[in-house]
Amino acid sequence: MTTKIFCAVAAATLIAATGAFAMDTLDANGDGLVTFDELLAAVPTATEESFVAIDTNGDGALDPDEYAAAEADGTLPVSGS
Repeated sequence: MTTKIFCAVAAATLIAATGAFAMDTLDANGDGLVTFDELLAAVPTATEESFVAIDTNGDGALDPDEYAAAEADGTLPVSGS
């Protein structure tokens, strides 16, 4: 639990420093999911640990629900802000 909290805080710090990104902006291939590589292209300082903390179902990609939850809990900045 402590590790997940640490990773979430790290992700928020790394991603917030670069500004807000809408999910569709990060989704380079248009499949409706954001992979670590897609996130890394926009946020070069992102880590796999921070991504794993956001990817709650563990499938290796952020779906719209995970992305929205990460925005809601402050892990990702809110789109358009």
